[in-house]
Amino acid sequence: MKKTFTPLTDEYLKSIEGMQEGATNDFFYTRLKAKMERNQSQQGWGFQLKPVWVIGSLVCLLAVNGFMLSQKHKTINSTYNTSSPLQNFATEYDQTILSSY
Repeated sequence: MKKTFTPLTDEYLKSIEGMQEGATNDFFYTRLKAKMERNQSQQGWGFQLKPVWVIGSLVCLLAVNGFMLSQKHKTINSTYNTSSPLQNFATEYDQTILSSY
């Protein structure tokens, strides 16, 4: 296969031949890493998310949720015992029915 190049392509290829990889100072990454660690330690949270705090918070939330559900269950059961079937239906969907009995 015959390769034909245009003068513009030849010019681009010649300019690429002399390219070298960019280099940094020998200690650049060491200084960068130290600076990032210093900034990270200054911007840390005041309250640490340790597993004991997360588990304790979840247990408290579950306890409050259980208490609230039991109170709602007691309220619904007390209304079922003292009202008509139509009122029970309305209570189930958080509605009220005005009765003229």
